[in-house]
Amino acid sequence: QGSISSLLSIVFHTMIMMTRSTLAFLLLTSVATTAKVADQCAEEGACAPAEQEPETWSVQEDGSGSNPGPEQCHLYMAPSTLGVANMGMYTGVDLKDQEVVNFPEIVVPLLFREWGQHTPGFDDGSLWERYIWEGSVTDLETYEETDTEVSKAGFIPGIGCTINAVMDMNNIDSTHGSTYDTAGLHRSKDPGSGAFTPYHSSITNAAEDVPAGAELFAGYGAEWIPEIPGAQITLDKQLDIADDFLNDEYIPFVQEHADEMSDDMKQALWEFASKDFPVYSQAMTNLPRHPWSEVEDVIKTKLEQGDDDEEVSITRHFIRKQHMRTLEWLRTHPNSYCQDHIRPDISTIPQAGRGAFANRDLPEGTVVGYAPLIHIGKDGRKVLHIQYDNVYQPGKRHQHDLVINYSFFHKNSTMILTPYGGMVNYINHAAGEKANVKVRFPNKELVAHKPEWLNNDPEFFHNAFEKIGLSFEYVALRDIKEGEEVFMDYGPEWEAAWEEHVQNWKPLAGSEDYLHSTQIDEPFLRTQAEQTANPYPSTVQTMCLASYTTDEETGDYVFTPMLRETTYRWYCDVIERHGSEEEGYTYDVDLRIDEGEQPASEADQEWVHVKNFAPDSVFLMDRVFSNDWHLPGAFRQPIAIPDDVMPPAWENGPDTYVLPEDGTTVDEEEDEGEYDEDDYGDGYYDDEEEMELAEEY
Repeated sequence: QGSISSLLSIVFHTMIMMTRSTLAFLLLTSVATTAKVADQCAEEGACAPAEQEPETWSVQEDGSGSNPGPEQCHLYMAPSTLGVANMGMYTGVDLKDQEVVNFPEIVVPLLFREWGQHTPGFDDGSLWERYIWEGSVTDLETYEETDTEVSKAGFIPGIGCTINAVMDMNNIDSTHGSTYDTAGLHRSKDPGSGAFTPYHSSITNAAEDVPAGAELFAGYGAEWIPEIPGAQITLDKQLDIADDFLNDEYIPFVQEHADEMSDDMKQALWEFASKDFPVYSQAMTNLPRHPWSEVEDVIKTKLEQGDDDEEVSITRHFIRKQHMRTLEWLRTHPNSYCQDHIRPDISTIPQAGRGAFANRDLPEGTVVGYAPLIHIGKDGRKVLHIQYDNVYQPGKRHQHDLVINYSFFHKNSTMILTPYGGMVNYINHAAGEKANVKVRFPNKELVAHKPEWLNNDPEFFHNAFEKIGLSFEYVALRDIKEGEEVFMDYGPEWEAAWEEHVQNWKPLAGSEDYLHSTQIDEPFLRTQAEQTANPYPSTVQTMCLASYTTDEETGDYVFTPMLRETTYRWYCDVIERHGSEEEGYTYDVDLRIDEGEQPASEADQEWVHVKNFAPDSVFLMDRVFSNDWHLPGAFRQPIAIPDDVMPPAWENGPDTYVLPEDGTTVDEEEDEGEYDEDDYGDGYYDDEEEMELAEEY
């Protein structure tokens, strides 16, 4: 009775700190169960885990050899130290400060959504919000010529999607930068142009020396941390609240009743307060997850010996301690997967761009890649539909966003799944026996895979936009030798679509003159006079920083360095060039200073002549939407989920959505009654009830 009373007292203290609520019956039941379990554990020496219910839909047997020995795997994806609801990335080797982590990654540019704003009118697919980066982080093209910051969003499968954050503990500089390279394909002769992302070599660096076994953390902004369901909320305010609870409430109570509680009871109470408490609190996610005996030892050191380091922050001490895993744990834990079995390189298949190659010998049955899946339940093709205005042709043009080429579908379902994992998005297609890997669903529950979800219909996924719950394993179908390219069968629908695309493909008129700005390798910028005989491609233009002043002696406008960085650029023409390659060049330019869009009538344009522009303030830039993946008719087709992998519950019939005809807008199609106007967030609703619901939302 005394022990139960003690438990009730501290639990109610905890509840007051956490929610100011009651839930008396739930507390009584939970406390009684906790005490009973603690007594049984003390008597029997251990508590056996409960048996899991059998799955109602079976998958293939688990493959062997998913994780190599300690001398091999350099990167793991495994449950995060920041809570059971997250996956994290761990280094399998010691990293030196600034060392590159794993292999460079691709960046898939996204047009179907604005940065920080999901497609208006849809909940389906808003899970994407958690797995993208601002486009400027990876040097994606701008979508507004006068502001380089307007670059929508980028999808970085791998470290870019999986990395977690602790506010003051980031030990890596997460994926940043990229290189534009089409792997030798040119739009004038290659039907594969625009079918894959040209952005690659986005790298992650260690920000300090990182020991093997450490979880990797980035700093991606305080506003994102609370948005992850079930994650440890490591904001300073929440850490302080947890510290206050420990120092002012919990520790004094335990010390006061130390003689009344056995060690087992202390541990049971601690597990209840720190892990099993039935009411969620952001602050209490930061209570140490170590045994109470370890917490007590730290308390004695920091409090009783008067150590005032970090203002006696117990939570911060254990957060710094808890982010380590042993290499044995990473190699053997059932939720841990090696992420460097495959590496990127130029594919051996024509038109494919880059591909995935075995980084080591991979025996048959090896899980060569593991990837959680971003799901869209019912409206995938609709959500991924993008509309171009006057791009490469007059009027409206419609096609699917590039990311659909990196996604999975099934001909009898509306589901669309997009994987993110170490290098798996590099794997190219080979039909039949030429394929050496295949996807399957894990046959066990993982942090990012819930087997019961395989029995839910697309309506469930339409509304499940808070958390990842599906994953693929990429399994070796035979022994794969180091250096061999890794292939997967994309399915007959994909192969038929590609063959039709190749058969009907024609290059865009004038494409033989196309060059991306990065392919123009000259030590200087051409003047307007030089461009009369040797013009730049029509897709490239010069832009300048608008920074100039008046020369007091001559009255001329002259360049002056910018006092602060800016993302804004202004249209300009190079009129004269001064200097040499050895000494460096300066430029006299005509600078357009009106705020009108380009092109505009000459009468609406205002220009000034500015002398002595510094070379780092005049740029060659690509015109918006001029890159290959925006080309009309660029190949678009998702990868097929194999029939023997496809869950029957997902088969809700084929996705009947078709792109609107070119030359029409979405609004015009909706006026014909084919689509619900509010689905596109254009401000039009079918009736007053829908308008009221939208305003309430």
